[in-house]
Amino acid sequence: MRLNWKRAGARCALALSVIGGALAAFAAAAEAKAPGKRHCYKGVCHRVMTLPETRAALGKMKKLVASHYDHCRKDRFNPCGLTSSGARFEASRPDNTASAIHPDGTILVVRNPQNGEAAVVRVNNFGPFRGNRKLDVSRATAERLGFARRGVAPLEVLVVHAPTPEETRYKRNRRYEPVPGPLGRLASIESAFMRYADITASQRLAVAEASACRMNGRKRPPALALVPGVLRLAALAR
Repeated sequence: MRLNWKRAGARCALALSVIGGALAAFAAAAEAKAPGKRHCYKGVCHRVMTLPETRAALGKMKKLVASHYDHCRKDRFNPCGLTSSGARFEASRPDNTASAIHPDGTILVVRNPQNGEAAVVRVNNFGPFRGNRKLDVSRATAERLGFARRGVAPLEVLVVHAPTPEETRYKRNRRYEPVPGPLGRLASIESAFMRYADITASQRLAVAEASACRMNGRKRPPALALVPGVLRLAALAR
């Protein structure tokens, strides 16, 4: 069989063009969500906070207008696949959100002041690009916060973790450390933060106990000089 080099060369050029276009799209998406960058979509522009700005926002409550997204089969504005961080798009999980201003990897405590329902979410996507909305929580989060039917709600938002540079970058099929998700009905955003601090302190204590148990070869973990209240104060001080 005789190889047609001209035709094969044309096919290679076409394949390289398609691959190059896909890589350029990924690079553009990753750069668009880079901290400090400004990005526009259909006339709506957002600037992502820098990491120093995000760290400076720790513990400072602000009110943001939030909408919610659904699975791509139900919401035509959301493509199936990966988010701007490289994490899988999961509208059915109540622990992730898209943010127009916070870098990917940022952890937020959000609370609906109309009913007191609160949740902890991690930013893993970019958006929304409509009106004055700054957050786009998952459908599952909106259901737990009680505004899924209305579609849009003003939320109290508290930054509780500023990401590292690595956490902000696009990484295909990225898997962030899990966050608590729904916290229940709480009297204030401060109460929601304290609940989050207690949960994470308990998790750290459990990990420390398990590590001590393995180190000492015991079936029961030894009593550790770690008190949740102390860890709570440490969390508030960060």
